[in-house]
Amino acid sequence: MDRRLPEIEKIRVANSNYKVVSKFKQHLKFIDRLTNNIKLTNLFKTLLILVITTLGGLILKDINSNNTNITLIYLLGVMLTAMVTKDRFYSLLYSLAIPIIYDFFFTRPVGSLQTNTNNLMTFGILFIVAFLSGSWTARIQKQAHLDAGRAYRTDILLQTSQRLQTCQTITEIFQVTGEQLNQLFGDNVFILEKNDQQYKLVQKFGSSFSADLQKLASPNLTALFDWTIQHQQPAGWGSLKNNKLSFALLPVIVIQGKETAGVIVIKINQNKLPDPLTLDLAVSIALTCGQALRQNQSLKEQAQALALAQQEKLRADLLRGISHDLRTPLTAIYGDSDMLLHEEYQLDGKQKQELAHSINQNAAWLVDLTENLLSMTKVDDQNFKVKREPELIADIFEAALNHLSPLAEADQLITELAETDLIAHTNGRLIVQVIVNIINNAIKYSPAGSVIKMAAAKTDQQQILVTIYNNGPQIPDKDQVFKLFYRGQNSDTGRKGLGIGLALCQAIILACGGKIGVENVNPVGVRFWFTLPEWEEK
Repeated sequence: MDRRLPEIEKIRVANSNYKVVSKFKQHLKFIDRLTNNIKLTNLFKTLLILVITTLGGLILKDINSNNTNITLIYLLGVMLTAMVTKDRFYSLLYSLAIPIIYDFFFTRPVGSLQTNTNNLMTFGILFIVAFLSGSWTARIQKQAHLDAGRAYRTDILLQTSQRLQTCQTITEIFQVTGEQLNQLFGDNVFILEKNDQQYKLVQKFGSSFSADLQKLASPNLTALFDWTIQHQQPAGWGSLKNNKLSFALLPVIVIQGKETAGVIVIKINQNKLPDPLTLDLAVSIALTCGQALRQNQSLKEQAQALALAQQEKLRADLLRGISHDLRTPLTAIYGDSDMLLHEEYQLDGKQKQELAHSINQNAAWLVDLTENLLSMTKVDDQNFKVKREPELIADIFEAALNHLSPLAEADQLITELAETDLIAHTNGRLIVQVIVNIINNAIKYSPAGSVIKMAAAKTDQQQILVTIYNNGPQIPDKDQVFKLFYRGQNSDTGRKGLGIGLALCQAIILACGGKIGVENVNPVGVRFWFTLPEWEEK
């Protein structure tokens, strides 16, 4: 433990049946472990460095350099050996070889291994210095490797946390978690979710899943899944529950002690077992996954509450607006019709015509309001689909002019078509309603006698651009006009709508595959525009 303390942060003791092993067997195990860990590549590297340093020493000897420089070269070689092989065993072999080679090549008689007894102390000191240098270098290398591993794990945990914060759905959260664990362990990772007493495989990461999937379906593992979810504790490899299993089971805890979303199953490579820090990091990633799921659940609940509040507010605004806007024309119709019924003989023909005209105008406004309300409910329906067909723009303009408000007679209506055979791939009836809403809106907010001009032309993007211009007052807050329940401030008629006409226009144009907008025209006037896909015969 004292030897391993600088290299580990936690020691796991999970063997309750520990037996004392004799010293002889311990030595045999040490020798067996030592021989199994010897690699030919590292032996070759050690031999190569030894040859290079010896050649360097011979070169220094030929130029009459002192023995101190030769000794330094060998010390440098032992440090290089420790750095390249990353194991003190090879630096020990190098250190043992130094006195022998030094005696053979650099002491008299040269090449005989027969030296003065006075050099034995020198050789001993050389061996000790070389061995300590190699040991320190190997330890520093190993510590650097451990620090790099810790930094790598910390980076994975930080990266996981950052990626999970950007996830919008549960699927994305599980995807990020599985990818990070697969990168950490380098083996298969499975994420299972429990529904109705059964475990459903949500996602899997890695390769060659067939053998592992068969094991996951076994009753023993299913029982272990239940234990993991019930106790909200890790099980399998590296834990206190079935630690001989080749899988590590981690619970995804959403709420501590109450809710567990599922189980993460990690295949453990028996040829390359992860260290305890790696398993602890996996537990931290599973906890971070649970926190992300809890946050996602909270955001959904907040969004639902906000949507419900907005829906209630829209409903209240709609009812308030309808009751207010229906009362004015209905009161006028009721008053005008009452006068026609009870004072018919006191009214001359001109007065009767004025009352009838007022009733007709208010009734037309009510019809327009009702149509917009019905259309808006259809567009807001999630199952609303626009049936598009080839429609002649000239026919759409003509139909729109026939459905305008009676107030349009007081204005100048101009139609301009760049080509008479412009055909759009759209729904003609809905586009007629869009044009009628825009023109009636222009009539409502413009003085009598205003100029209203409709135009249509092709664009370079296989689109048809439709513009509706009026020389009335400009719109100060044009970015708001397409919002539901928005009302303008400059109506000459004194009557404001519900603010759903232009919002309906935008919904229809978007459903038809186009875009819509509005812009002020200098020095005076407003231009509404929208695009429609051009019809292409296949």
